[in-house]
Amino acid sequence: MSQARRTPHSEQDLGRRELHRQNKLLQQKLDEMVESVNRYRATQSRFEQFQLQLLECQNLYDVIHCLTQSLSEHFKLEAVSLALLDPESTTRELLLGKHHDFPNLRLVDTYPNLTAPVRDLQAKRLIPGGAIGHTRTVLSDNEDVIKVAKFKSIGIKSVAFLPLIRDHLLIGYLCLGSVSQSRFTPGLATELLSNLASIIAVCLENSLGREQLRQLSQIDMLTRVKNRRAFDQALRKEISRSTRQNTKLSCLFADLDHFKKINDTYGHATGDKVLKAVASAIQDMLRESDTLARIGGEEFTVLLPATGSHGSHDIAERIRQRIEILEVMSEQDEIVRITTSIGYACWTPGMVANENVEDVHRRLMGNADKAVYKAKQTGRNQVCSEEYSQLRPPSD
Repeated sequence: MSQARRTPHSEQDLGRRELHRQNKLLQQKLDEMVESVNRYRATQSRFEQFQLQLLECQNLYDVIHCLTQSLSEHFKLEAVSLALLDPESTTRELLLGKHHDFPNLRLVDTYPNLTAPVRDLQAKRLIPGGAIGHTRTVLSDNEDVIKVAKFKSIGIKSVAFLPLIRDHLLIGYLCLGSVSQSRFTPGLATELLSNLASIIAVCLENSLGREQLRQLSQIDMLTRVKNRRAFDQALRKEISRSTRQNTKLSCLFADLDHFKKINDTYGHATGDKVLKAVASAIQDMLRESDTLARIGGEEFTVLLPATGSHGSHDIAERIRQRIEILEVMSEQDEIVRITTSIGYACWTPGMVANENVEDVHRRLMGNADKAVYKAKQTGRNQVCSEEYSQLRPPSD
């Protein structure tokens, strides 16, 4: 049988079917492109939301909390670790001992120790070589790269390594870990992660700067204890806390005896050494919750939360005895000794009706000052107290 001849109509049908098939393929590709764009926009939106959250952090503690805890929740990560350069323990000090709140934070004491893992990865050609200050974001499923992150979690299969760089200097690195090997595989785009790393580096630098300025504004530069302004803030805070918790609050005033004579005899340099030695001696005897401040030339004050009259007297007497045995070497290589007169007052919420924070502030400080004056007038180098209710705040 002869093959059927193809008519113009059948050829047109074939052409239409081919065109329909091509249109369908084009539509599929277009749908895939739209879906890809939508996924990228959704991812970009998540990054922008997190960056805003990061920029809204008010202090260094909040920034590190955001990076080591909030970030993993926001991006559904199984592990996060943050390493920061901290050669002078500045970050540790600014966190006020709360760095233990962040098990995923590592504070590195020297620049070589921070950069050594990066150089090792470069040597193994696992990340691009070149200057450390130009290290780029790396995605990897290599075990050696994952080990650098020092994740607390196990079973991590891929990692995003984000170098944190400021002024061409590596200040740390943030590592994001996933149990999925395909989450951070080489070849995927790193633009959003690199941009995030830049913002993180700026936020860390700014928060460190702000914290340092705030700390400097509240520290007595000679003795490195708090100043009058910081003490007043701490006192108001503790008054409010004591009111809520219905706990006692005590205040000690310590005034060094005959300090002017030390300055006149040995010079101000020796006087400064005495002040620093006294501040250090007192600080070593206090709890973490207590506050020590220098509020005048030779005057120190101590705030003792949750401490009544008996406890205050015991602490004051131990401070007095400790200062009495202090020996400071003068500029002339002579041993200088000092004593101190201490006064204290204790407050219990509800002692005086209708008190506000400012009333308590004035009464407690006023009574402690009156007590130290009594100690000075009755022989010095002793501890005296003053009943809280005896002193009224000045009338308006």
